[in-house]
Amino acid sequence: MQYIRQLILFPFLFFSFLACQSGNKQNSQDYFIEWDESTLICIADQGGYPRMRRLKDNSLITVYENRKGDLMLKRSADEGITWSDPVMAYEGFNYTDEKTGESTKVNIANPEIIRLANGDILLACNLRPQKEGIYPFSIALKKSTDDGATWTEPNILYRAGAYFRDGCWEPSFLILPDGMLHLYFANESPYRDSDEQEISMIYSVDNGASWSEEHTTVCFRKGKRDGMPVAVHDGNKIYVAIEDNLSQQFKPYLVQSSIEQAWVNPVLENSPYRYSALKYPLAGEVYAGAPYLIRTDKNLFLLSYQTTENRTSDWELSTMEVVVSDRPSDFGNPSQPFDVPLSKEAKWNALYDLGNNTVAALASTNFSSDKIGIWMIKGKIIKR
Repeated sequence: MQYIRQLILFPFLFFSFLACQSGNKQNSQDYFIEWDESTLICIADQGGYPRMRRLKDNSLITVYENRKGDLMLKRSADEGITWSDPVMAYEGFNYTDEKTGESTKVNIANPEIIRLANGDILLACNLRPQKEGIYPFSIALKKSTDDGATWTEPNILYRAGAYFRDGCWEPSFLILPDGMLHLYFANESPYRDSDEQEISMIYSVDNGASWSEEHTTVCFRKGKRDGMPVAVHDGNKIYVAIEDNLSQQFKPYLVQSSIEQAWVNPVLENSPYRYSALKYPLAGEVYAGAPYLIRTDKNLFLLSYQTTENRTSDWELSTMEVVVSDRPSDFGNPSQPFDVPLSKEAKWNALYDLGNNTVAALASTNFSSDKIGIWMIKGKIIKR
């Protein structure tokens, strides 16, 4: 009898969850983004994977890969109109194994930054050896107490395998209401006998001075590759945008958990706490990967991804697209911040809330040059 009651109860709980996610559609507002081409600016003429934050003095900071294996940083004191000269935040290095004598260059990639309540900045990144089998793919952390002018020595938070197929990737931060820090990343290391990948999380209760020794599995789809996590919260629940390759190509999905019971159970493939982010599904052959999720100060949710829709089938030539919603589901009204020719790209994108319904879109793009550089444009969120 208990089993029968569970079978009867589960559909009710599942559809109640979906109703909670969708809300009352009649009361939902349609939001759009109008991109202002007069704000278009090249932050760096060569680079990739930009991420932006605001400092305690109200200036903006952008960190990015210089495409040479290093992480660079620039500041703006005028809301992104002009930018400082670059500062080296984390330089790539050479490593030699003492036992074998083999050497490799270790590139620094996938930067993500966050500002703590005390004004300190944490920089997380991905260590990527050029040659396999010598140095482990890793997640590292640096801290700055002077707005990015200088940085501490790195702290290695997680070590995966020394081979690309067993690596770890794309760290991102979340600060919870009580000050706890979460650090999410894509992780192949637990699946060394397959091509599978999960989203993992480690946490800190002391502003990043120390971290949990064991990782928590956030989500996993058997036989697939959950990737590129970015998390927000609304005070009660955590929402993590991921790329999910259930269909032919990656699509943006969300997984969720309560803050109080954060990821006590991993979100598996059939969980009601895993759902497609988009209101209108994309065709199976359309690629829409590398999601980036933000929640604005007006309690709106914006999601970006890089897509091949209405372009070529080559994901390398995908472009940035942004969707918006007044809840963490049913994202719609897509817009493309950059006018990218079919032979060009705008990838590894990010969003940042500038306040007052104004957002910044950042991309690694060559839409107007031969080099892939860091570009930014501002957009206004409007309601129709």
